[in-house]
Amino acid sequence: MLHTVVSYFRMVLPFIYMICTWRFADWRNWKKYYPTILFIISVDFFISVLMYEYPLWTFRGSLIIPNHTIADFLLTFIMFPNLTLLYLSLYPYQSHLPKQALYIGSWFIFEVIMEYLFMNAKLITYDHGWHFGWSCLVWLFLFIGLRLHHTRPLWAWVLCFVCSVFLILYFQIPVTKYR
Repeated sequence: MLHTVVSYFRMVLPFIYMICTWRFADWRNWKKYYPTILFIISVDFFISVLMYEYPLWTFRGSLIIPNHTIADFLLTFIMFPNLTLLYLSLYPYQSHLPKQALYIGSWFIFEVIMEYLFMNAKLITYDHGWHFGWSCLVWLFLFIGLRLHHTRPLWAWVLCFVCSVFLILYFQIPVTKYR
């Protein structure tokens, strides 16, 4: 039953993001956020290529979304652009650090709950030493990285590079054996 309910939710979630973005995001200034949208798409594609033959996580098929590739495309081209525009549009830039931390924490908690639901419904599985805790850390870095890229893009790319090297070394991703 959980699998069925969460499968439908996974299908509806991109539309929820699109509706919330349409309603609450700063569409007039979308060009201001466009480089960061391209950043998150690029990072996701890089990770997809890096882990193609040695996946740390796999999206499982469901009622409408049949496989990992389709699920990843939905994430890359619908979820992440909408998430980025909404997240950065509403970000409390002028607020003190505790309010910014609370904002990041709210998004983080929401996405961790979504991941937890998908994991328990067997819509995402982990391999090669990856686990839910690592995914939580990735979500945290994602929200910090989006904010960092928006204001200091070079530092966000440095952070991305360091995290990628860590992933390759820690999880022993055999990049030298790829085609």
